Amino acid sequence: LEAARGMTLAAPLEWRLTPAEQRVFGVLMARELATKDALMAGVHRDAGRDEPEIKIVDVFVCKIRAKLKRFEIPIETVWGQGYRLPAEAKARVRERLALEAA
Repeated sequence: LEAARGMTLAAPLEWRLTPAEQRVFGVLMARELATKDALMAGVHRDAGRDEPEIKIVDVFVCKIRAKLKRFEIPIETVWGQGYRLPAEAKARVRERLALEAA
């Protein structure tokens, strides 16, 4: 189930994403559009603890954006719906992950 939701992505170490940030980024990679609820599920659901406010998703996205800016991987806001990675950004990420795996 986690793989289907995109939560098993292993980002390059130089991106310095925390485990929770990697799960958020994995959900963004796996979906055309990731709602805040889907991103929240990627981080906190089924963890056996109380869930924080949905605003925490915005915090995660802000931190990920800052870390990935120098790698030219933007995260777009779709107002009133959620977030998405542009197709060209996903292609760059897949290319980078393939290089890491080789």
